[in-house]
Amino acid sequence: MKQVSIILPTYNRAHCIGRAVESVLDQTYSAWELLVIDDGSTDNTEERIAAYAASDGRVRYCRQARNGGVSAARNEGIRQARYEYIAFQDSDDAWRADKLEKQMRVFEESPEAGLVYCAMQGTRQDGSAVRVPDASIDRRLLHGNLYELLLQGNVIGAPAAVVRRACMEQCGGFDETLSCLEDWELFLRIAEKYEIGYVDEPLVDADFHEGGVSSHAGGYFQARCRMTALHKMALLEFGLFNQVVERILLAAKEAGALEQVAKMLQAML
Repeated sequence: MKQVSIILPTYNRAHCIGRAVESVLDQTYSAWELLVIDDGSTDNTEERIAAYAASDGRVRYCRQARNGGVSAARNEGIRQARYEYIAFQDSDDAWRADKLEKQMRVFEESPEAGLVYCAMQGTRQDGSAVRVPDASIDRRLLHGNLYELLLQGNVIGAPAAVVRRACMEQCGGFDETLSCLEDWELFLRIAEKYEIGYVDEPLVDADFHEGGVSSHAGGYFQARCRMTALHKMALLEFGLFNQVVERILLAAKEAGALEQVAKMLQAML
C-alpha cells in the first residue's frame, strides 16, 4: 500500500480543526501520516492536536516560530513529509471517508499522473451551493492534460489534491510571495508537465464562506497578473490571452481597481 503524507496548515483554528483531523482519522485508506503545521497560533491548537497524537501515532504536530502564511506552512510540511505521496487538508474542511482510497486507486490505474484530485462541495456565505469543478464543465476535460483548462480558471482545490512527491520536487512548492491563489499557481506548473487524474465525486466538504475578489483584492490581482505573465506564451498559443486579460480587467472594474490593475498588467506583460 502506497503511503501518503497529509499536510494540514492551521492558524488559530482550535475551535474547528477537530472536524478536519477526525475526517482524516476516519479514512478507509490507512497508510498515511498527518502533519499539522501550526503557523504560530495563539489559541489552544497545540493542546487539541496533542490529544489526537497521543491516541494515534500517525498524527504529528509541528509549530512554526512565527506566522508565515499558508504557503510557508505547507512548504514546511512538504519538507517534513516522509512519504511518496503528498495530500493537503484545510482546518475548516472535511474529507469523506473514502477520499484517499478512491484517489490512490486512480494513481494505481494511471501511473503517468502527477496529481489526482476530486470534486469539492459546500455553501457560500449567502447559503448558495458550490461545487468545484462546476457540474457544467464537460467531464472529459477534467482529466489528462489540464493545462489549457487551468489557464482559464482553477478547478482544483488544495484539499482535493494528492500529488506525487517526485512531481513536487520537479515543479517546486507553493509560491510564498503570493497571498492568495497559491494553489492554482502551483497546479498550473504541475499541469504544464504532468497528466492529472480525477475522481468525479464530491469527496471534500469545504467551507466557501471566505473568499472572492473583494476579500483580498490586492493579493488576488497581483497573483492573476503574475500568472498571466508567466504563462503568456501558452495563453497566446491556445488563443486565450485576450479572453483572460479581459476577465481580469472586468473583475478589476467591478472591484473599483481598474486603473491600478491595468498598470500592473502592463508592467508585468
